[in-house]
Amino acid sequence: MSNGFNTTAVIVTALLLGTTLVATYFASRRTRTSAEFWTAGGGISGRKNGVAIAGDFLSSSSLLGYAGLAYMFGMDGIIYAIFACGIFLMVLFLIAEKLRNLGRFTFADALATRLRSGPVRVVSAISTLFICIFYLLAQLVTGGVLMEVLAGIDFSWGVVVAAVLMLSYVLFGGMLATTWLQVIKALSLMAVVALLVILVLIRIDPNPLAIVEQAVQQSGYGERYLASGNSFGGAWNIVSMAVAVTLSAVGLPHVLMRFFTVPDAVQARKSAIWAISLIGGFNVLIAFLGLAARAALGREGEAVAGKGGNLALPALTVWLGGGDGFMADLLLALVVAVSIATLLAVSAGLVISASSAVAHDLWSMTFHRPEQDEMKVGRIAAVSLVIVTVAITLIIGGAQNVTFLATLATTTAASANFPVLIMTLLWRRMRTLGAVVGALSGLSTSLALIVTGPLVWPSLAPFLSDSLSTSAPFPLAFPILFSVPAGFLGCIIGSLISREKSEDAKFDELQVRAITGAGLNTKETLAH
Repeated sequence: MSNGFNTTAVIVTALLLGTTLVATYFASRRTRTSAEFWTAGGGISGRKNGVAIAGDFLSSSSLLGYAGLAYMFGMDGIIYAIFACGIFLMVLFLIAEKLRNLGRFTFADALATRLRSGPVRVVSAISTLFICIFYLLAQLVTGGVLMEVLAGIDFSWGVVVAAVLMLSYVLFGGMLATTWLQVIKALSLMAVVALLVILVLIRIDPNPLAIVEQAVQQSGYGERYLASGNSFGGAWNIVSMAVAVTLSAVGLPHVLMRFFTVPDAVQARKSAIWAISLIGGFNVLIAFLGLAARAALGREGEAVAGKGGNLALPALTVWLGGGDGFMADLLLALVVAVSIATLLAVSAGLVISASSAVAHDLWSMTFHRPEQDEMKVGRIAAVSLVIVTVAITLIIGGAQNVTFLATLATTTAASANFPVLIMTLLWRRMRTLGAVVGALSGLSTSLALIVTGPLVWPSLAPFLSDSLSTSAPFPLAFPILFSVPAGFLGCIIGSLISREKSEDAKFDELQVRAITGAGLNTKETLAH
């Protein structure tokens, strides 16, 4: 599979993206107010929102990264996929309905129902921006790699093209256009993955277990291919990765924001159920395709799959199509098209989430600027965020596995947002100072341990000083076992040393609102 202009892939991608751009045009005609721009006016049904959540969450790291990890390391990639299946069980049982009843546009609205608005919105905006930048890096890396495969253009220009496309959905259509993009992308993605699984069963073996056995034989790991630890050094790395993936959605701002697009808590619960079903089915199939790629391509395919394994799935599609000719081009075109739609859908959700944190949480609710300017400020924030992220992407390049980049974002989200959300909803003694200290503790701890961990430090140390050892000071790739407790500890310490007394009485009020939705979605409720 060589880089070069692929006419079939360009045509299929153009047709798919053309469909989403038509939806964006019609969405832009229905987007007039800030509520319509940020949450589609709260008029999305539970089923449609559940499909959109799946489209939002199933990123390029899921499509290419999970398959690549399963291809390269066997069980480690399967573990990623399995634990990702349980993510929305946490959301369903812990926060989906409560969040819908308490919030308006962002998850900071839910915190501000009980805590002082200004401080919690500032710290929530800071964590949201960090998380979105990390996650956008994974999407733009994929965009650059896919543009190389699709049109033979340079990685840097591929990143720029992907950034321009993602901005078009947010700037013109807001959340409604983003929702339709995510729905179209999710349905297309599931259809293409199902087609590839059918072709694998036809071309390799109708017995999935036989395919797994062939993958083991072709892996070079032997029976260790189906044991954990091929890509992670030690059991604690496996545990930390699993916890990071499981807790991720409870803190990802672009996923949490989707629960404000439905009219009530019942539809929020339906959204989570639909999302669980689609994400679970997808992850099982994509991990299987990674193993099938190993069975079909063997160790020789590692050169084509790339250093991070990101191109294992496209390489498998070419093999399924016979290696050359129209069928191979068509299958590759389908995978590339849905991959590009995937990264654009996720990126659009991330950008609109980050821009809402700036325009709604900071501009309107913290600095008390005119709410009618939110859309304008949000668009400016979106462009600025994308420019910064594109610059970082061009610096780090495209060799890193995109799943690792995305999991860094999920680690940060779980560390900064999860403790604050849970403690605010469940602990009577929670104070504003506790939320601020907890979020900053989780965020700073996760960032510090990521930088000094094995994914970043070996490359960073020579850049800082020739005398520094490239052996990582912190041994775990995903520091969530330390950063999440740091977040909870920050919440507890900050609340206990706080001298604020008035927030105790608001806990009972929050519980009533979380269950009934009383006083829902009023600016006055959220601005105290």
